Amino acid sequence: MTARLENRACAVTDRAYRMDSPLVQYLRQRIREHGPLSFRDFMDAALYHPEFGYYSSPRNPLGREGDYYTSADLDPVFGELLVRRFTAMAEELDVPTDSFTIVELGAGRGLLARHILQSQTFPYRILERSTAMRERQRESLQAFDLDWIDDLPKNLIGCIFSNEFFDALPVHRVIRRNGVLREIYLNDDFVEVEGDPQPGVDAPVDEGNLADISIDAKQWIGRIATSLKAGFHLAIDYGYLDREFYARPHGTLMCYWHHQLSEDPYVRIGEQDITAHVNFSDLIEAGRAADLLTTEFSTQMDFLIRLGILDEMESLANAGTAASIERLQAMKKLILPGNMGERFKVLVQRKS
Repeated sequence: MTARLENRACAVTDRAYRMDSPLVQYLRQRIREHGPLSFRDFMDAALYHPEFGYYSSPRNPLGREGDYYTSADLDPVFGELLVRRFTAMAEELDVPTDSFTIVELGAGRGLLARHILQSQTFPYRILERSTAMRERQRESLQAFDLDWIDDLPKNLIGCIFSNEFFDALPVHRVIRRNGVLREIYLNDDFVEVEGDPQPGVDAPVDEGNLADISIDAKQWIGRIATSLKAGFHLAIDYGYLDREFYARPHGTLMCYWHHQLSEDPYVRIGEQDITAHVNFSDLIEAGRAADLLTTEFSTQMDFLIRLGILDEMESLANAGTAASIERLQAMKKLILPGNMGERFKVLVQRKS
């Protein structure tokens, strides 16, 4: 990058990151050798460095003892209802379920895959970047017949799906100053500086506003479209369409550590989760350009209601046991307005 860089006035000082950690030392050396680091590359290393990144840690990031929950942590019904959707997809393609291949992107600790495979046998593949997460998945799924893959398969007939995958992809952070779009970089003191955007980074950001742009998400949509011979892409994640996405003046970046929310990505580097809301308009447009037709876009609440979650909840309420009431309370969280039910969206795209 040859553009002149400017220190951002809002740079935060006195952060409590561990300056002696191997990851911090790696990042500082990289910056000293190659110049200021884009936020996108910082986030990628913080999450996915093969030795020191967050998802490479021996500590499990998910569940009660981790940093955050996913829908699969709440109740098996989430996976069971997805099976109904996958079965309907197979019927739409007029192929038997034992020929309808499921590829899960970023399978966490394997809980959702387990709930799916306990309900219905599909040819099942997991594409997982983190070696540590793969080991957790193998342990959880040792009773099932499935494979781990490093790349998306070719000529796939089935569904490529994810639950909270796109929000964990690294993002370019941009801000508009005096009518000009600027990208955020880091110097070796982890102070933010501004420079020219990298190639392909653009956004309709208002003056003074921040936005988190995921070029990686668009690239994944292209790979998914190339992988599918005929079938579907299903993404479940939290995010917005364009208008609401760019209406947030400070962007959407969030960090999680022991179920506590932080907006500072420069503390506990490699020890906390860093996420950004998904711009579903980008996924829809990238899909359209790659011959993926959007067939469904809805809230998680509406998606699960269409699949019959209310009937499952009614059965639990009628049972009246302590265990059924406990499950009922967990299932309510999946569809609560104002929470997971509305914050999470479901995108379904089809390639014929």
